[in-house]
Amino acid sequence: MPIDSKKVEEAILHLKSIKPYDGWSTDTYVNAKDEELITLRRRNVPLSCTGFTSIVHDENESNCVVGITSIIGETASTWFCRGVVLVEKDGTVARDPRDVRVAVPKKSRSTMGLDRGQVKEQCHKNIEMARKAWKKREGEDKSSSSSNTSAVEDSLVGFSFLENLFGNLLLDMNNPSDVGKLILLLICAMTVLRILVTFRILVNIIVLPLLILYGIQTCPTHESFDAKKEFKRVLRGHHLPEGHEDKPANDWISRTVARVTASVTVEAATAIGYEVSFYSMGGICTVASVQLPAMNKELYWLGIFGSWRYILQRNINVSSTAS
Repeated sequence: MPIDSKKVEEAILHLKSIKPYDGWSTDTYVNAKDEELITLRRRNVPLSCTGFTSIVHDENESNCVVGITSIIGETASTWFCRGVVLVEKDGTVARDPRDVRVAVPKKSRSTMGLDRGQVKEQCHKNIEMARKAWKKREGEDKSSSSSNTSAVEDSLVGFSFLENLFGNLLLDMNNPSDVGKLILLLICAMTVLRILVTFRILVNIIVLPLLILYGIQTCPTHESFDAKKEFKRVLRGHHLPEGHEDKPANDWISRTVARVTASVTVEAATAIGYEVSFYSMGGICTVASVQLPAMNKELYWLGIFGSWRYILQRNINVSSTAS
């Protein structure tokens, strides 16, 4: 005689009472031998590769939730069964799919004398009490209790997903078909990695030489570098990103004031002379440096791809440089 289906409902209600946010459910299917089997799910993820004849809560011994594989004996009040531990007594997924023997009472101790509706009502009350206790424990500050509860639920969802994922992976390693899938996945990963390595080699062989040729063709000449003009652009904050505190506001008055200030500063800085030097990098790009003795500064620009780009400036000692 098969185990009463009420035992499955009692096991689910027990799981919901200790882990109310884990989304416990069951799924039923018929195998090739025309046997109706049940699988236990959490967050819609099955906890085992195969189904069971029933799923019960072992309230007599281990207090775990067990998937029944066979019934080895029966008395007037008890079923004696073999099974596999699916969920530990604290509500976590069993890492070790160990075989156990359980004695399943035909009438639950905690619900003896109650009809089916009363059992559900009692279990639902236990679930609500567990939820209220959790919210009270996590929501000491009333002003932030709702946000705290939401964060706890989200973390529980993520933890449950990861726990189910790795738990199922350990279980599936015992299935030859799943081992084959894992090997196929590794082969696919190696293939993708090889494609990426090949693509990188192609970039180094094709794209990099093209960039070098383009840099040689568009490298700006020394005559195109106007030191005063480039220095003015630096003082106007042309090289700074939008929103920078040193960049003038984008209105006519601010731009005009910045332009006039830059012109006056450049003329004063170059009044006693300045020195411009160029350093060619294989014809691909050119580094230009401008020494300003009046300001004890040296500024650097990079000429590449047809334009000059400001790099940096540093303080110098003109007397020591000259010596």
